[in-house]
Amino acid sequence: MRGQEHSPSGRSAPSEAGPTWLHRSIAPKLRQAAKESRTFFEAELGRAGATFTTWTMLATLKLEGPMIQRALARYLNIEGPTLSRHLETMERRGLVARTRDGADRRAATVALTADGERMYADIEAVALKSQQRMLEGLSDEEVEQLGSLLDRILRNVTSG
Repeated sequence: MRGQEHSPSGRSAPSEAGPTWLHRSIAPKLRQAAKESRTFFEAELGRAGATFTTWTMLATLKLEGPMIQRALARYLNIEGPTLSRHLETMERRGLVARTRDGADRRAATVALTADGERMYADIEAVALKSQQRMLEGLSDEEVEQLGSLLDRILRNVTSG
C-alpha cells in the first residue's frame, strides 16, 4: 500500500515511504527549539538571579515605558491575576512601582524604578550573550531571514 507525501501547501503525492512529511514537519521542530531555547535562557537568567518573567517584564517596561497594568498583561499575553502576583514580588524587591490614578483606582500604572533599571542593565548582558549562543553559526542574513520567517508563521496562525 502506498502512502501519501504532502507538500507544504498540503497537496498529496504518492510516496513509497509513507507520510514522510511528518519527518519534516515544522511544528514539532518549532516546539522543541522554543522549549530548549527557553530552558537554556532560563538557566542563564537563574545564574544571574533573575527569572524569565522578571526579564520579560523589565524588558517590556524598558522598551515601552510605563504602562497601565492591563496593557502590560495584554502585551505579555498573560492573565491579570498572574501579572499581579509577579508585580507584587517585583514591587517588594523594589524593581517596579505601581501608581494608581485617582479617577480609576483599578488602573495602576507600572514603571521601572532605579533598581529595576539597574537589574535590567545587568540582565541585558546575559540576554545578549544567550542570544549569541543560540544563534551561533548563523550569518547575519540567516538571522534576519529566520526572524522574517517566524514573523510570517506568526501572522499565518494568528490571522483569520
